[in-house]
Amino acid sequence: MGWDVRFLRQAALLLPSAFLLDVLIFLLTHGRKDPGFGIYPFFQEWVGEGSVAAPEVRFLQQALVFFVPAYLATLLFILSVAVAERVLFGTRPKRRSSSYGRAFAAAFPALFLVASGLLMWFGEKAALRQAPGTLIAPLLAAIVPFAAAGAALLPAVVAAGPLALLGKLNPA
Repeated sequence: MGWDVRFLRQAALLLPSAFLLDVLIFLLTHGRKDPGFGIYPFFQEWVGEGSVAAPEVRFLQQALVFFVPAYLATLLFILSVAVAERVLFGTRPKRRSSSYGRAFAAAFPALFLVASGLLMWFGEKAALRQAPGTLIAPLLAAIVPFAAAGAALLPAVVAAGPLALLGKLNPA
């Protein structure tokens, strides 16, 4: 069970970076007049009519409204899993990490960020084909990093094998 918790912790540490990457991808690929910079009615009610910021700032704020609660729930879940593991199994003795574990830890962040960017790009295109003109981009920017963790898991597992072998052949 220790490997699962380490993977969850690593994914949780990367979620804010993936979220900011997705926001950056959207901001770089869309002009200021794009419908994706629209404002949700509930958000407009919260901030008031006169205090609406620049479209880019408003997009980030709206995406944060969706991302932060989901991220906090994820952190609470990981904390509960770690506490439950400690209560049920006690403190594990320290052991050396394997070369495969180190290779996975090196491959996963890069593949996670790439998967997040690709899912944001293709997810927005698919959503706009299904419902043109909808304001889905802030929600996608908040949700895609969570899906990217699962999407990057299998490629990272596959890539870690050759990386571990290369690490054994070329100890630096």
